Amino acid sequence: MSDGNFNRALLPKNELSAGLRAGKAQMRTKAEKAAKEMLDNFFPEASEEKRKDALNAFMKALRS
Repeated sequence: MSDGNFNRALLPKNELSAGLRAGKAQMRTKAEKAAKEMLDNFFPEASEEKRKDALNAFMKALRS
């Protein structure tokens, strides 16, 4: 029978920050998908290069 420390040793070192990072990654993925859809819907005449530049600028803004 363990004294309780055994169970704590099996947990990640910082489970809160790991969960936050995972949530941020999911939200970035959703934001990128939504941005692509918005570009397609509101600027259908824009060239593929301009769309790529706009999406890259948006994703860069999300990271900062």
